[in-house]
Amino acid sequence: MPVSSGADFPTNTIDRAENIQVDCYVRSDVPAPVAETINALTKRLQQLCDHGPISDFQVSQWPPEHHGVTKTDEMRPTRDELVAEFEQWAEQHDYTLEPAFRRNEIPSSPLGLESNETHERVRVPFVAIALYEADTENGPDTEALRGVVPYTEGSDTVEDRTYTVQEWLSTLEAKECEKSPDSQYDQAAALEGAP
Repeated sequence: MPVSSGADFPTNTIDRAENIQVDCYVRSDVPAPVAETINALTKRLQQLCDHGPISDFQVSQWPPEHHGVTKTDEMRPTRDELVAEFEQWAEQHDYTLEPAFRRNEIPSSPLGLESNETHERVRVPFVAIALYEADTENGPDTEALRGVVPYTEGSDTVEDRTYTVQEWLSTLEAKECEKSPDSQYDQAAALEGAP
């Protein structure tokens, strides 16, 4: 796949006739500037939902790493399960989720005492989106993962290229502007006296 078309993968799979749900996952411990960026992303998602190719979206915090003791936690996938699903999608499409997602080995002892036991911890980005399409063949509650952003593509002939949530939204917004000649952007230009 050429580098120039990489950002198109998740956006070119979206069609208004499809039931595309965007799940936006955010970290709970974000600094104020990142929180402002996430709020702006949420507004952009809302505009795409209102006027664009996505049918619905939700913003939620990354799930816990392990199942809790409550029944509601058991119904949601853990962070590890969710990231494993994302990694499977990336592998099927010859992408990787690194460096945005990373698995690290950490010692079992919180004090760093020598121990042979370690466990793996998944580091997730501040914000990521997953694109799901409702699977009408297997029932209304079944969803198929269509894409994950951020992701990285690379090949033996070119440098690795990571695509961000911001780039994905910009690409999708640009496609919507091309489809709709009387979009809000064109209306704003007309009001400002632009040709």
